[in-house]
Amino acid sequence: MALDPTHFSPVSVADTCSVWNMLSSRKLYQATIDAKLHFCVTGMVLYECLQKPRSFTSPERTEMMRRLEHARRCGRFPTEPCSLDDLADMSRQAPRGLGSGELSSIAVAYRVRSIAFMTDEKQARHVASTKFDLKVETTPKLYAWLHYRQHLGGGDHEDVIREHEMYESRPLTQFFREAYDEAMRCRLMNRPAVTPGAK
Repeated sequence: MALDPTHFSPVSVADTCSVWNMLSSRKLYQATIDAKLHFCVTGMVLYECLQKPRSFTSPERTEMMRRLEHARRCGRFPTEPCSLDDLADMSRQAPRGLGSGELSSIAVAYRVRSIAFMTDEKQARHVASTKFDLKVETTPKLYAWLHYRQHLGGGDHEDVIREHEMYESRPLTQFFREAYDEAMRCRLMNRPAVTPGAK
């Protein structure tokens, strides 16, 4: 997995899958707070996370929803408006197969330009970067950056993966392990330039 753990956008608009992946581990999410990273969501993503009717809700998903609601009460994951015109325009330009949450997040990042689009979906990542020339971030890259900047320590690695696997039906375990290895490789190469907890 090609990623650069030395840089991560300070502000991103996150789609549904990346919101869940960040919240799946308390240690991972707390590290993003400690690192002073900011994530916003669109109304459509918030609907998909908290209000969209489901035929089945597991205890794990209920807990994730509770975590998101608590984070929002603390002022995190604020809602960034996406107009119907922006969403309709993005729907016309983007290929089929992207969900409404992904389209609305891309539309916001495209309009604002100074923020990144965060997703863990391969097609959404490809469309955003190649068709719309957006800065794209992923949860594995976030994980690598947090380790590179020592907001997470080596002792946190297996704890993050273990909790993430408990809450995600399609865990990012392989990508987290690759991201960790790349972060450690880059730390060894750039050791004098890296200070603990630096942004």
